[in-house]
Amino acid sequence: MPDLSWDDVRDFFDPELMGSLPDVVIEGTGVEDWQAVFDLLRSEDWAYEYSIDGQVLSLPAASEVFAEGREVCPALQVRPSPGYC
Repeated sequence: MPDLSWDDVRDFFDPELMGSLPDVVIEGTGVEDWQAVFDLLRSEDWAYEYSIDGQVLSLPAASEVFAEGREVCPALQVRPSPGYC
């Protein structure tokens, strides 16, 4: 969507209006892309929680997450600022 501007979507990312950030799907991402996200989470002072089927676990390597296949339901919640729900 090269013609999408920040002003078109700004309200979706406003916690005062929306309460929480939306779920986002980015087509074409691969294991390497997810590993970069995991590395960023580990390097920043952001709170995050990784779970599988509701059980909270340590964040593994991205290759391990994708090796599980569709037998499990992994979830990653990120809170990039203190106090954000």
